[in-house]
Amino acid sequence: MANKERISLPDELAISIARECSRNLRRAILMLEACHLHKRDGLTKETPVQKTDWEIYIKQLAQDISTEQTPQKLMAAREKIYDLLVNCIPAHVILKTLAKELSKTLDESLKPEIFEWAAFYEHRIVHGSKEIFHVEAFVAEYMAIYKRYL
Repeated sequence: MANKERISLPDELAISIARECSRNLRRAILMLEACHLHKRDGLTKETPVQKTDWEIYIKQLAQDISTEQTPQKLMAAREKIYDLLVNCIPAHVILKTLAKELSKTLDESLKPEIFEWAAFYEHRIVHGSKEIFHVEAFVAEYMAIYKRYL
C-alpha cells in the first residue's frame, strides 16, 4: 500500500505497525495513514505509531482504577465504559484491552487471577443482557483484588 501511495516507509516503522496492529490489515492501513498525516514531511524510523482514541481512553481508565480503588472511581469508570459503548466499541474489546492494560502494571502473581476474571466476564457478556454491567463488574473485581494485594 505504501508503494502505491508513494509513501517512503522505513522497515523499522513497518515492523512497529505490524506489532501494534494485532494482525488486523485494516487497522495496519489506518495506522500507516495516521502516521503519514502526523508526519507530512516524511516518515522516519522514529515516527511514533499512532494509537486510536478509544485505546488511549482505555489506557487512561486503567491508570485511573489502578491509582485509587474507591466507589467514586468505580462510578467514574462506569461513565467512561458507557462512553466507549455509546461510541460503538464492543464490550468484549473493551474488556480485553482493559485487561491487557491493567496487566502491564500488575505483579506477576496477580495476572492469572485478573485474566481469569476477564475471561469469566467476557463469557457473561456473550450470554448476558446489559454489557455495561459485566464490564463494570470486572472493574469492581479488579479493584477488590488490587486493594487486597496492596
